[in-house]
Amino acid sequence: MTRPPTGSVETAKRYPFPRPGYSFLYLDGAALPLRSLGESLEEAEVEVDGRCVPAGSLLRQRGIGAPAPMSLRTPVLAYGANAAPERLRRKFAPVGQAVFPVLQARLHDFDVVHAAHISSYGAVPATIERSPGTVCHIAITCLDDRQLARMHETEFRRHTYLFGVLSNVRLEPDLLPGMDRVSSYVGGFGHIAPEGEPLALAAIRAEGRRFRTCSQTEALETIQAMLGVPGSLDAFVQEAVDDDAVRRARTESLRAQAQPFSYREFAPVAPEAR
Repeated sequence: MTRPPTGSVETAKRYPFPRPGYSFLYLDGAALPLRSLGESLEEAEVEVDGRCVPAGSLLRQRGIGAPAPMSLRTPVLAYGANAAPERLRRKFAPVGQAVFPVLQARLHDFDVVHAAHISSYGAVPATIERSPGTVCHIAITCLDDRQLARMHETEFRRHTYLFGVLSNVRLEPDLLPGMDRVSSYVGGFGHIAPEGEPLALAAIRAEGRRFRTCSQTEALETIQAMLGVPGSLDAFVQEAVDDDAVRRARTESLRAQAQPFSYREFAPVAPEAR
């Protein structure tokens, strides 16, 4: 008899997790639709129960002090789980109250593809790759220094991502002027390319896409075949979740077969050098 998938297997298959499809203010675990944004987050307007209210009134109700202004925040690409409220709650709940905008954005000439590593919860996570003519619909998180430090903790825990600045890009965020440079995490081991090309995330909307798309389940099936691991897909995922050594060994095998990030105008920055 086939066993039903465990909670951890289902979590892996849900990557990159639901995102609301609109810009929002992440406010102490809530994702409030963001209707206007200025230098002061207290003056930003959010939608609550069908009406627009200033964010400052909600902050005072919750006893949250004045958040850092936009000029002291770092915009960071959020193309995978970092745009999903449920994953942001997991990341920021341990460090107390957090307030920051998450803005919908269009990134030109890149696509969101499956990275060459396995996450701690068993998924094949995302990275970006150059793709002329493609416009991918992603987000940016606007983080103060403390929030960025926390994001670094979660992204660098297993040394699978690099952090740096993408230059000479075309990024069109909601509620902010267009940008030609932006900070981003990039898969340090590159991306999988089982047929010589990246595999784009079907869950991420894009126009002019050049790469073949696949779901998270299909990506997991692909890496299981690439690694030659027999058995059911659920057992393959569960073993990676349960055993750090197995996950690391599989990631090293994927890394040996991966293609590197091809965009040359990415400058990695050590977190402590910011």
